[in-house]
Amino acid sequence: MDALMLEGWTPILLCGIVFAIGMFVTSRKVSRKVLLSTATVLSLICIGLIIYSIIGVGGWDGIGLMYLTVTIFVGVWIGTFIGAISKS
Repeated sequence: MDALMLEGWTPILLCGIVFAIGMFVTSRKVSRKVLLSTATVLSLICIGLIIYSIIGVGGWDGIGLMYLTVTIFVGVWIGTFIGAISKS
């Protein structure tokens, strides 16, 4: 029964996991400077989408977009930190 409660959140959590794995793989291929630059650019895109979801979209659709964007933001930085720590 608890698995059914996760049904609606699975795609959102999966996006965060995919971005975390993507950043981890990227950290293995590029230098630390490029990794942090990539994470910063993706973070700025996420922050822009959060602002757009609040101001531009609004309502429940905006909240859904904001949850997805925050999950991707967290996934990017978790993947970046794990990749940077494991690389050194």
